[in-house]
Amino acid sequence: MIKVSASTLRNKIGVLLLDKPLSLKEVAEILEIKDKKSYSLLKNMFQKDRVIGFKDTDGSRRYRITDKEREKALKRKAKADKKAAKAAK
Repeated sequence: MIKVSASTLRNKIGVLLLDKPLSLKEVAEILEIKDKKSYSLLKNMFQKDRVIGFKDTDGSRRYRITDKEREKALKRKAKADKKAAKAAK
């Protein structure tokens, strides 16, 4: 398993949440990290107003990004897509 900084993981979470709100467990599964680490990252992002937590219709807690974070995440996604396209050539 490759060690990735917490900052990088938080940025990846921001990009993941562009598509749809996710639960803590879903974030952990996608990023292949423990639930505890996912909780810690999401808590930090919540405290810094990067994500908003809410109860979904099924009763589970989900997280979505704030409008301010959405702009930054879109830039990160575009940069990653461009880098991946360049590497594929």
